[in-house]
Amino acid sequence: MAERNEDHHLQVLKESEVLLQAKRAELEKLKSQVTSQQQEMAVLDRHLGHKKEELHLLQGSMVQAKADLQEALRLGETEVTEKCNHIREVKSLLEELSFQKGELNVQISERKTQLTLIKQEIEKEEENLQVVLRQMSKHKTAFLQ
Repeated sequence: MAERNEDHHLQVLKESEVLLQAKRAELEKLKSQVTSQQQEMAVLDRHLGHKKEELHLLQGSMVQAKADLQEALRLGETEVTEKCNHIREVKSLLEELSFQKGELNVQISERKTQLTLIKQEIEKEEENLQVVLRQMSKHKTAFLQ
């Protein structure tokens, strides 16, 4: 019976040893998986760091681009305002010139009328002079005869 007990204890010890070896192998496998996952996490952390850095740079670029666009818009609005003011000034000058042109056309018309009257007066005076010259010539001829 002691021998049987001893065999039984040996059997239990062997089974425990096998079970212990299986648990050690499982533990090693789990340790290997944990190490692999930690390495994978380190790689993912580096990628995450790069992505965060890229995001930060992109956000900075977007802020700068937005500022540049706002500045361009402000300059464009200023230019449009200046152009509108210039157009108003040009329109005002054109209206003034148009008014002056009308006044000058009236003056030119009056002067043409005056010139026509003066020409007519000159023609009448020349006719009168011709009449006087003919009469003088007749008188001279009559006087000399």
